[in-house]
Amino acid sequence: MTHAILSPPDRNPGARWFWWPLLVIFVMSSGWALASPISSIPDEPAHIVKAAAVVRGELVGAQTGEGGPLLAVQVPRYIEHTNQITCFVRNVAATPKCSPAVPGDPTEIVSGLTTAGLYNPVYYAAVGWPSLLTSGFKAVYGMRLVSALLTSIFLALAFSALSRLPRNKWAIMALAAAVTPMTLFLGGSVNPNSLEYGTTAAIAANLLLLLKGSLQGRALVVPLVATTVAAALLANTKALSLLWLLVVVVAVLILGTAAELKALLRRPAVWAGAAVIGLSCAYALWWVASHNSLASKPFDGAGLGFDAGAEIMLDKTFLFMHGYIGQFGWLELDAPTGVMALWTAVFFATALAGIIYGRGRYRIATIFLSAALLLLPILLQAVIITDQGMVWQGRYILAIFVPCLMLAGVALDNANPRPWPAPAVPALNTLVVLLALCQVLTFVWVLRRYVTGLAMDIRWGDMIGNPQWQPPLGTLAVVAVFVAATVLGAFLLLRHVRGNSVSAAATAAPAAALAAPSLPAVDSGLPGGRGPASPAPGNERPLPVRTGKP
Repeated sequence: MTHAILSPPDRNPGARWFWWPLLVIFVMSSGWALASPISSIPDEPAHIVKAAAVVRGELVGAQTGEGGPLLAVQVPRYIEHTNQITCFVRNVAATPKCSPAVPGDPTEIVSGLTTAGLYNPVYYAAVGWPSLLTSGFKAVYGMRLVSALLTSIFLALAFSALSRLPRNKWAIMALAAAVTPMTLFLGGSVNPNSLEYGTTAAIAANLLLLLKGSLQGRALVVPLVATTVAAALLANTKALSLLWLLVVVVAVLILGTAAELKALLRRPAVWAGAAVIGLSCAYALWWVASHNSLASKPFDGAGLGFDAGAEIMLDKTFLFMHGYIGQFGWLELDAPTGVMALWTAVFFATALAGIIYGRGRYRIATIFLSAALLLLPILLQAVIITDQGMVWQGRYILAIFVPCLMLAGVALDNANPRPWPAPAVPALNTLVVLLALCQVLTFVWVLRRYVTGLAMDIRWGDMIGNPQWQPPLGTLAVVAVFVAATVLGAFLLLRHVRGNSVSAAATAAPAAALAAPSLPAVDSGLPGGRGPASPAPGNERPLPVRTGKP
């Protein structure tokens, strides 16, 4: 308690909760970027080809003879070659050692095929530029690192905004829990899914800060700019991103009172940001309408009706949760069962606690986002199943999963604004340690799949003694960097838990003193002493009883 009283207050929590989470998330995502072989991430070859084409000025490409959304673009040969090195995909016993070398001149411009040709070019322009500065697979890893940095910046902006709210202890913990192995895996890839959940988290947290933070003057700049930039980018990430933007904004606005909404709308800077977002949404709508970027080749189930699609999705609703936590490769490898079980329990406990203990608007917002997370996949898949078949994957709605957990934490903060209850402190400390261990276990498990393959006759020691493939920097170095970042992240969360519990102890004594009734001063029997005396054990004397007579 003395340490807490003497410690100086954290005068700028927003900066601390930006730079440290940025470092942790970026390094962990970069670990996944290095540990994942080229073309080992779902649909990544298509996104790599698209990004390289966009930064070279080809935004769409030429329609191929097969029809549908498959387009041809002009890219360097090493970029096109990412389509040819998938021999290990969907076969956990195979390693990238089977991949053929790039034939001929790697920098020669050739025709490459991509199923992402019709997608909005904004994300691809943001991540594709390393292919202009270097060549070979170094350029692909560079694209991954740029994507990881973008996603990490927006997640860090979310942490920073939450730290500036008057009540944030559960919200920060919930957002940290939403950074699952799957989000870090996608963060270290060339895939617009990562930018989707990064920007929705930033929008939800910073818009909430604008509503609830009582900000004035320059304090408005960061959350307003963060909300505007995140929303403008999100709108132009994928065809469904406009829907995610609408859902998240509505969820946050539910939390605002009439007075708070009026105060927000009276600010000219807010209207300027809204105008930028509106123009970005208009461009995104124009792109979707003019390029038909929702089109897809038919998959299994094409031709079925709406009711059949809804029924299939109902059957698979909870299976898709694997995609929130850890579904790696081209969906051929799940995170270990214990990891799935722990994160599933954390998700349900957080969401249900926000609904059960949340009050008023906070409960409604949590219910709204939880319902969107469960029902939107069913509705969206049922609508398109006739033309496209069963295309849904759990990762597609991470843009709702991350803010859903975060707002459930916000609901808990506003239901119970007091510091951590005493039993919660050791429980939360244990949970932080377990989640950190699960991050490391999942990372090493997936890396082992690529270094040695998974088969009955392969052992853990083969990762060092008989590797079939090695990530850049080597297996041990990549694991060491990932572990170091994970430990740092766990330390930040443990400090967050301790800070709330210590502050409770620091304020408990003054609060008790104010609340306790004053007692009359009596002679203590000690020299110069006043106040009640404490008799020695065994020498207690009964107080005299008044009879009412003098």
